[in-house]
Amino acid sequence: MSNAAKVGILVGVLIFIVLFFKLIGGLFRFFLRHPIWFIILLAVGGIGLFFSVAVGGIVIAAVVGGGLIFTIMGGGD
Repeated sequence: MSNAAKVGILVGVLIFIVLFFKLIGGLFRFFLRHPIWFIILLAVGGIGLFFSVAVGGIVIAAVVGGGLIFTIMGGGD
């Protein structure tokens, strides 16, 4: 595995970790500030849907970020 691939994977993992914890913190703060919304979304399953879509977006951002770094470093000849 080339250095570009290692750095690209590292950047992708770091992007995922940072955005994932920002998502968890944001959801926690939102539901502490708006308990009625928390109860409504919990009852109708909106929390799971939002979380799944948001994690999917985070994965896409991590893959694009890692791939971009990989390409910039010359690994994608």
